[in-house]
Parts: sequence; structure tokens; C-alpha cells
Amino acid sequence: MRVAVAFGARDLANVRFAISPIQHLLVGLQRDGGAPLPARRWLIGLQQNSGAPLPARRWWRAVRSRVPARALPLIELVTANQLYIPDFLTPPIPLVPGGVSIADELDVISAVSAEQVHGELARYAELGPMPRPVAQLLDGGTSQLNRLLRAAHALYSTCLADDWPDMAKLLNADIGMRRGIIGDQGTGRMLAGIHTAFSDPTCFEFTLFGLAPAVPEQLERTAAPGLVLSPNLFLGGMLSLAIASPWQQPLFAYTASDTVLRPPADVDGLTSLIGKGKAAALRAIGTGCTTTELAVRLGVSAPAASQHASTLRAAGMITSIRDGQRVVHSLTSLGTGLLTANPR
Repeated sequence: MRVAVAFGARDLANVRFAISPIQHLLVGLQRDGGAPLPARRWLIGLQQNSGAPLPARRWWRAVRSRVPARALPLIELVTANQLYIPDFLTPPIPLVPGGVSIADELDVISAVSAEQVHGELARYAELGPMPRPVAQLLDGGTSQLNRLLRAAHALYSTCLADDWPDMAKLLNADIGMRRGIIGDQGTGRMLAGIHTAFSDPTCFEFTLFGLAPAVPEQLERTAAPGLVLSPNLFLGGMLSLAIASPWQQPLFAYTASDTVLRPPADVDGLTSLIGKGKAAALRAIGTGCTTTELAVRLGVSAPAASQHASTLRAAGMITSIRDGQRVVHSLTSLGTGLLTANPR
């Protein structure tokens, strides 16, 4: 099925980046068992020409021996049909200071309406007999959805969590590189470097394999202008349209650049940049705190915490606002960017 996607000036002016743990789990499961490619409704193109296994397949082979039994509901649903995965499993990635966690994404999935879940699961009937895990979700309602969320968390905790901090550094390094291209050469050049499908970012066409998202006729787009780009280490040269619904911003998962250098596992880039004490203070401020709260979080005196805050404020990493006798500290975009690029 060929699909044309057109972007206007407001869309191109509102491009943002995000990283997603749940996307890595889904891509990893889709690529297991030597399944033929392409075998996913939102795969757009394949650039890898070597005979080497895709990164996701290598990951699955390494972790499948330790997959816990409680992760099976997710595995069974994702592998029930190679042509379709319901859209509620790829939710809009929330904006979270310091980076999105698996818990943040599972919270978004848990808030999906029962009508959306049932509507998307019902589409399996178009592909043949209803798979058992799909029928269980349709019959079980909220309790089965919660079981599915616990399965996703179990798979992440057992098979991805230990590697995610290093993976997040690579993903954020890719984002930093592409933001630099935007600054030097513009958004169009950056998009063209992600995939050949973006050669003309104002309007391009690609092929969707399998079922496209169900969209009622004459439904107008209600999402805010823009699109979301999410680097992925498991796609192996492919681009995927993870969200295509008119009520959500388009979300494209793309293959992270292989030119991004892997940082040493034992090096904390933030500590190297601003020092151990200031790095600890910036991370402790997080979503905001007072000077007293900062002192408690760091285990230091109030004057020492105030000094850390003053230095970070002078460098433009935080802002401080007086509220009565309290001073409340918050991250700036610079501070948030540093934490995103340097997770713990």
C-alpha cells in the first residue's frame, strides 16, 4: 500500500526529537526468529545490504534465554501477526525533563481508552483467525491490559534496563548531531540525512507493508503541527512510521547514525564537563526543588547547596525564583539538555 505524507511549513518548524524504550522492545521482538523482511506495517525502507544479522536480532539472541515467563503476554501479542501491531502500543512519547523512562510510556498506554483498544484489536480479524492473546485482551478488558503492561515492564527490566543508560547516550548523541545539522544547514538537510524517503520533506511517498492505521473517512487532522523523530539502535537501516493517526503528531523511528562514537562505559560526561558536585546538584534539582530540599538530596549543608545553585544559575543551567522565604530552583533548556544527553 502506497501512502503519501505531506508536511507544511508549520510542521517543519515544529520538528522535535525523542527517545523511546518501548519502541526498542517492540522492534526487538519483531525481528526475532529470522522472520523475513520487511514484515511490519510501518517499515518504510531497508538500507542494510550485508548478510550480518540486524541489531535487533542480535539483541534477541543474546537475551531470549533469560526472558521471564511474566513477559509472555507482550511477546505473544507482538508476534501474533507480522503485519500488524495495534497503535496503542506505540503511544506519543511524553516530554519529560531528563528523558523518558519505560514507566512514563507505560503510563501513557494505561490511559488509552477501552474504545481505542477494542477498535485496534478488532482489526486482527481482517488478517485471519483471531490470535489467542488478542482474544484474551478483548475479553479481559482493563485487567488484561494491566497484565500486558506488567509484561512490558518485566521484559524491559530483565533484558534491556542494564544496557539502556549506554544506549540512551548513543541515542542522545545522534540527536545532538542532527540538531547541529539543523543549525548549520537547515531542517531539510537534516531530514534528508535520516532516510531517502525524506529527500523532499514537503511531500514524500512510501510503501506500508500490511495494515495501515484505520482512519475514518473525511477525518480532519486535529494534532498540533509538527512531527516527532525518534532514533533507534535496532532498526538496522530502516525507517518506521510508528504513529500515523491524524489526531497525533506523526512519529518516525529512524536508524541512529553509526558514525556516533560510543562513549566509554565508565565515563560520566556530565561530571567530566562540570565536576562531580555540580553534576550531582543538577541531577538532584530534577523537576525542581528549594535550596533546603537540594541540601537534603545531596547530603550537604544549606550554604553548600546554595553555592552549587549559584554556580549552575550563573552558567545558565537553572533558574531560581524567590517564593516568600524560599528559593525554588528549576532546570533551563540547557540544563535539561545536559541531563538528557548524560543519563545516569
